[in-house]
Amino acid sequence: MFLFGVILITAIGAVSYKVWQQNHPMEVNEMWQVEPRYSLAGETRTVRGDVIFDPESDFQFNAVYLLDASTSVENRVPENGFWFGIRIEGVTCDIDQTARVATCEPFDPTRASTYELKGTLNVEAVGKKDILWLSNVDFEHSRQLVNGEWQPIPLGEFIIPFEDLQPGD
Repeated sequence: MFLFGVILITAIGAVSYKVWQQNHPMEVNEMWQVEPRYSLAGETRTVRGDVIFDPESDFQFNAVYLLDASTSVENRVPENGFWFGIRIEGVTCDIDQTARVATCEPFDPTRASTYELKGTLNVEAVGKKDILWLSNVDFEHSRQLVNGEWQPIPLGEFIIPFEDLQPGD
């Protein structure tokens, strides 16, 4: 009976730790420091970082990325997001260069700078370097930092004029 109690307490502790781990935000740089990185593949994690979104970039792998908050302004570009950040899968931004607008869904990546997004972490080797991306993002349970307060992320389709974008967004 004692052994059953020890096993039960261990199982409850393991489940509690897994739930805490999934919901405890890790900064982008913390994710990059985990060794081996492949140990994170397939794990559900909450990642905190600043969004990089540049609809006018001609970078081949332009997308919405999270970079660490400590990333300097001159390094907040899609190219660095690809190599040193985490790409957010499930965000689409259709660019209309003629109208100079981006139509994004399921959220507006320009509304806040810092986000906590919960999803499945993926790792892939590209040459000698790994890249990270977050898939199956639970946008309904993720959040954004607006004016110093964490808020739910409004979901929908958003039209963003290029002139509303600030350098580094």
